[in-house]
Amino acid sequence: MKKKRYKSYHLIIIPHDKTQSKSFIFTVKTLKLLTLVTIILIVTFSTLITLHTRNFCRIRIALLPTLDKNTILRKENREIKEENKSLELMIDSLATQLLSERAVHRERLKSLNVQVKRVKRFAENLRIMAGFKLEPKEAQPPGLGGPISKDKDATFLLTADVEKEEILLAFSAAERSLFKKVYSSKRKLQFLWDYFENKNSLIEGTPEIKPVPGKILSGFGYRIGPFTGRTEFHGGVDIPAPTGTKIKAPTDGVVIFIGRREGYGKVIEIDHGNNYKTVYGHLHTFDVEVGDRVRKGDFIGEVGNTGRSTGSHLHYEVRLNNVAVDPVTYFKSVEERREEFESEEESVSETGGE
Repeated sequence: MKKKRYKSYHLIIIPHDKTQSKSFIFTVKTLKLLTLVTIILIVTFSTLITLHTRNFCRIRIALLPTLDKNTILRKENREIKEENKSLELMIDSLATQLLSERAVHRERLKSLNVQVKRVKRFAENLRIMAGFKLEPKEAQPPGLGGPISKDKDATFLLTADVEKEEILLAFSAAERSLFKKVYSSKRKLQFLWDYFENKNSLIEGTPEIKPVPGKILSGFGYRIGPFTGRTEFHGGVDIPAPTGTKIKAPTDGVVIFIGRREGYGKVIEIDHGNNYKTVYGHLHTFDVEVGDRVRKGDFIGEVGNTGRSTGSHLHYEVRLNNVAVDPVTYFKSVEERREEFESEEESVSETGGE
C-alpha cells in the first residue's frame, strides 16, 4: 500500500549580500490552517468595526440635538461675554461722567452757600447802619437749606446706587431753590441798603472802630466768671492793654456818665444817638466830662485796672436800645462795609447770570 505524501512549499529568503539563506517549509495543511485563522480574524475585526460604527452612528443621531444646542449655547456664551465687557466699559464711563457732574454741582452749591452767608452778613450790616435790632424774621433773609428731596435724606447723594437722573434732578432743584432765595433776599436787602446809606446821621452814629488796639481776651456772651467760677453772661468784650493806654471814641457822641459803678470801677458812657450807647469800664483816668461832645477818634480816657478786674484791660460794651450786643460786629468801619458789599453785589450778580 502506498504511503500518502503531502505536498509542501518552500519559502527561501536569500540576503542581498548572498550570505547563508533561510528556508521555511509550509505544508498544505499548515497553509490551510493559516488561511482559516486569517479569515476568522478578518471576519471578527470586520464585525467589531461594523458594530462600533453602528453604535457610534446611533449615539450620534441620539445626541445630535444636544450637540447642536451645545454649539448654540457656546456661541451665546461668547456673545454674552463680549456684551458684558462692553457694558463694563460703558458703566465705567458713566460712573466717571457721573462723578464729574456730581463734583461740578457740589461746587456750584458751595458757591451758592457762600452767597447765602454774604447775604446774611449784608443783613447784619444793614441792622448796624439802621440803628435798631430787627426781629429774626424781618432782619434775616429767608431760611435756606434743608433736605434736597422730601423722601430722601441728606446722605443719599453719597451712595453709589443712586440713579444718575435722580442726583442731577436733586442738585438742579437745590441749586435753583438756593439761587432764587439768594437773589430775592439780595434785592430786598439792596433796597434797604440804598435807603439807609443816604442817612448820614445813622452812619455817623454807628460805632465802627475798636477803642484800643489788641486782641480780645474775653468775648461777648456766656463765659466762666473769673471770680465766681460759674457760667455768667458777659455783656461786652475785654481787651488787655497796659495801664495808661489811650481810649478812642468809636464814633461821634455825647458823654452822659463819668464815675464809678459796681463791678465796672471807673466808667464812661457815651450816647451816640440812633439808640446806640457805648460803655468803657475799669478805666484809670478820664479825659472828658459829662456833656462833652466827642468826635470819632477823640481820646476819652486811659485803660486801667479799677473795679472787679484781674488785670489792666478795657471792658467795652455796645448797647442798642439799651440791650448789650456783640461789639466785634462794629469793629469794621462803614466805608469798609460799603466796599465789601459792593464787591459782594457784583459776585451775587455774576452768580445770577450763570
